[in-house]
Amino acid sequence: MEFVTESNSNDSDGSGGVIVGNDEQLGMDLDLDVEESAWAKWVDPQRHAAQARKFLQRAELPALPPEPWDFESDEASQINDVVAELFPDIEAMYLPDNADLVDQLVCFTGEWFVKYLDAQWIDIAKYKDMPSGYNDCGDKHFYPGIEPGIAFKFEGWKTCSAEFLTEYIIENEFISIIELVSVSFWRLRKEGAPSFSEARQDFPYHPPFM
Repeated sequence: MEFVTESNSNDSDGSGGVIVGNDEQLGMDLDLDVEESAWAKWVDPQRHAAQARKFLQRAELPALPPEPWDFESDEASQINDVVAELFPDIEAMYLPDNADLVDQLVCFTGEWFVKYLDAQWIDIAKYKDMPSGYNDCGDKHFYPGIEPGIAFKFEGWKTCSAEFLTEYIIENEFISIIELVSVSFWRLRKEGAPSFSEARQDFPYHPPFM
């Protein structure tokens, strides 16, 4: 595709406009492709599923079940133990050698919200006008050029960045996420599509309500 702008330059098409050269346009297209492919590659559902499987294998567990585990289940305890072993503190998450492990945890955590609560991943970097309170971690970023965040369809549920969710898990245990998702999953199916205003009361210190 060629872009035409108004100009008196000699590089015109005879109609008073300037045609951007093919090489210049190619450079513009390549820049756009790089930007789009970085996010498209990261958010690919098959990639997320593969990373989540790797994390489950570390806990010697099969694929996620059709319904979420109870937060008091053996499976929940096994996941909790793996997270504690891999990430004894928040600093461990930002070590370069742990980048793939962190990505596995991020994808696994996201699968809980996507699979059971119909959430979706968004690139927060594209929503700079998003109001405060979407739970980011300032200048801390796992992924160069993109800022993954989980967005919910329920009123009052804030978008949570990948960094915020994982820091919360390290400080409060993964069981907290399992409890929130499990309770919300059953409420959603028993009550249709509630606003989950009661969830904010039951889980005031959990994402996505903090």
